[in-house]
Amino acid sequence: MKYVIGLFNSEIEVIRKIEDLKVEGYDPAKMTALTKDADVYLTIQNRTEANVETTGPSMKEKVKSIFTREKPVKDALIDFGLSEKDAQKYHDGLAKEKVLLVTDEQPLDTF
Repeated sequence: MKYVIGLFNSEIEVIRKIEDLKVEGYDPAKMTALTKDADVYLTIQNRTEANVETTGPSMKEKVKSIFTREKPVKDALIDFGLSEKDAQKYHDGLAKEKVLLVTDEQPLDTF
């Protein structure tokens, strides 16, 4: 199960949050930052121990979505392990170049 930490406006915010959580005892290797921006992807990957994945649709998914009206980013979130409800909730933010941070660890309390 994946636990959502939050949706962030920039890679700097995500990096700070990862570092804060690391100090609190969370394992960065169990965190994943999801983004569709390649530059943000590389920045987070190079500056943290967290995993980074892209939610940007492939060319095949873009073409498929034209005909099926599916939301490939939402599908990627569900495939990643988010619930349907969370995938719908965070889909628009990711489409607007925000970064979603999730963890595999049970939260000690609310983030």
